[in-house]
Amino acid sequence: MGQLQKDILRRHGLAIAGMLLFTLVYITGYQIEYEVEELNSVLVLFSVFWFGQIFLVSLVWSGFSNRFKDPSLTMPMMLWIITLVSMMMFAAPALRSIIMLGFLNVLAFGVFRLSWREFIGISLYTVACYTLVIFGINYTRSGTLMPEIEALTGIAFLTSIFVYALTGREFTVLRRAYREKNQELRRALARIEELAVTDELTGLNNRRYLLRTLEKQRALSNRENLPFVLAFVDIDNFKTVNDDYGHRIGDQVLAELSHLLRVSIREVDLAARYGGEEFVLLLSGLSLEAASSVLERIRISVESSKLSEAELTLTVSIGVAQYHNGEEGDELLNRADRLLYKAKRAGRNRVELESGSTLQVPS
Repeated sequence: MGQLQKDILRRHGLAIAGMLLFTLVYITGYQIEYEVEELNSVLVLFSVFWFGQIFLVSLVWSGFSNRFKDPSLTMPMMLWIITLVSMMMFAAPALRSIIMLGFLNVLAFGVFRLSWREFIGISLYTVACYTLVIFGINYTRSGTLMPEIEALTGIAFLTSIFVYALTGREFTVLRRAYREKNQELRRALARIEELAVTDELTGLNNRRYLLRTLEKQRALSNRENLPFVLAFVDIDNFKTVNDDYGHRIGDQVLAELSHLLRVSIREVDLAARYGGEEFVLLLSGLSLEAASSVLERIRISVESSKLSEAELTLTVSIGVAQYHNGEEGDELLNRADRLLYKAKRAGRNRVELESGSTLQVPS
C-alpha cells in the first residue's frame, strides 16, 4: 500500500469516526424525543448508510479508486453523507438544529480536497437537500414548523454555506499556488541535479557522475557477471590548439569532439568529460575485443573530421581496460589511464588495449 493510499484511508478513518459520533448523538436525541419503537426505522437508515460508507472505503483499500481522477472519492463520500443527513433531518425534524451541524462538518471535510467549482456544486446540492427537507416536513407534518423561525434558520444556514464557499475558494487558490510552487521547486531541483552532474562546456556528464555510474556498473557486473570496458580518450597535442588558435577554438574542439563521442556510442553506454581534454567512455556489456572495434571507429572518425571553425584535423589516443570482477573502480581507472599514456608514448593516434596489442593508424 502506497503512502498516498494510506493518507486517503486515514482521512476516511477520520470522517468515519466523526460520523460514528454523530450517529450516536442522533440516536440518543431521537430516543429522547420520539418513541423507542420508532427507532427501528432509524437503525435501518443508518445500516444503509454504513453499508455505503464501507463500500466506498473498500474501493480505496483495494486500490480500485486509483482508476478515478480523485482516488480519495471525496465527492461521492460527501454526496452520500449529505443525502443521509437530509434523510435524518426529515425523519426527526425536532432534532434538525443538531442535524444541520452534520452539513457543515461534511462541507469542512471537502474544503481541502475539492476544486472551487466542485465545492460550489456540493454547496448547492446541500442547500437543495435542506430546502427539499423543509418543504417535505411542512407538507407531511403541517404545523410542525414555524415559518418565521425556519426563515431565520434558513438565512443563517445559507450564510454559513456562503462563508464555507468563500473559504473553499481561498483554499483552492492557496492549494493551486502551493502546487505550482512545488512544481517550480521540483523543476529547479532537477535542473540543479542536472548541472551538478553535467559538464557545462561539452554537455557530457562530468567526473562526479562517471564515478557514481562506475560504482553502479561494478555492482551490476559483480552480481550478473556482465562485462564492461572503460576507455580513456585524450586529444593529441591539444595544448598547441589553445596556444596557436586561442581558447575559444579550443572550446569548440572540445564541444564538437564531445558530440562525436556521444553519437558514436549506445544509449546504455556513457561518455563523460574527465577533465581538460580527457574523456572517459564506459561501454556496458562489451568484451575487450568488441569494444576495441567501437573505439577504433571513433579514432578514425575523429581523424577524418574537421573540428571547430578553424577546421582542424586532430587525432586522439585511447587506453582501454576491461573490468576484472571484484576490483575497485579506482584500479580500473588507473589501468585505463596507464594504457592511455602508453599509447601516447608509442606515437599517439592509436587504441592501446590492456592485452598488449595496439590498434593504430596504418603508416
